Amino acid sequence: MAKEFDGRVKVVVEEYGNSPMATRFGVRRYPVVFVDDVLVARPKDFGFGGEDDISGGLYVPWLDPANQRRFKDDLRRTVARRLAGDAVTGLNVADVATEADASEGAPTMPTLSMKDISGAAVDPARFSNRPVIVELWATWCPPCRSTMAWLPSLQKKYGNRATVLAIAVDSSLEDVRKMAGSFKPNYPIVMGTPEVIKAFGAVAAVPKLIIYDGQGRRTKVLYGAPPDLHQQIEAAVKTAAGGR
Repeated sequence: MAKEFDGRVKVVVEEYGNSPMATRFGVRRYPVVFVDDVLVARPKDFGFGGEDDISGGLYVPWLDPANQRRFKDDLRRTVARRLAGDAVTGLNVADVATEADASEGAPTMPTLSMKDISGAAVDPARFSNRPVIVELWATWCPPCRSTMAWLPSLQKKYGNRATVLAIAVDSSLEDVRKMAGSFKPNYPIVMGTPEVIKAFGAVAAVPKLIIYDGQGRRTKVLYGAPPDLHQQIEAAVKTAAGGR
């Protein structure tokens, strides 16, 4: 983008959780795109619910090349107008500070019938009276693959004192099964159906992790893949497990 506009545009990428723009506008999760102070795209605009996504995002489903071109055209158009000195009205900035509440899903561990990727029913008892770590991921997401391969060690460490649940989004069942075979999970993997995504909250970015304590209360939501993600997960699980 900067080259396209002969260097008149500066592109800045800020890490969520350490972002002056996020602090300024009250952004609670990512990705958001601003041109100066004009909001061009919100998290839900990149929703990863695939063809079944009903979030109403501007560029959903994101993996559709036509939607990616549309985003680029909208961004290019906004930049050109700002460079020309035009007044530009963007999306409502209040959205990025309020929509996160709904996106985080229910404040307690959802109770719904689920089947794993082999077709077997997931026993709801395994989520009772213990912390639950929910990982929402996609097969095409490199940080997700790293965390999915690491989670078996966490599950082994905690045994029946905590449970991992992985929810695959924006991915085919075939690809999920193939990838699962490479890291041999010792926890259930389910597909992110519209019902499951609604229960655990919209997915506008992956990975997204939710930690529930032994009473089923949501205690932590982690977005993205900072360098210390696994350490953050371990700390959140330890807290949810009462320091054990």
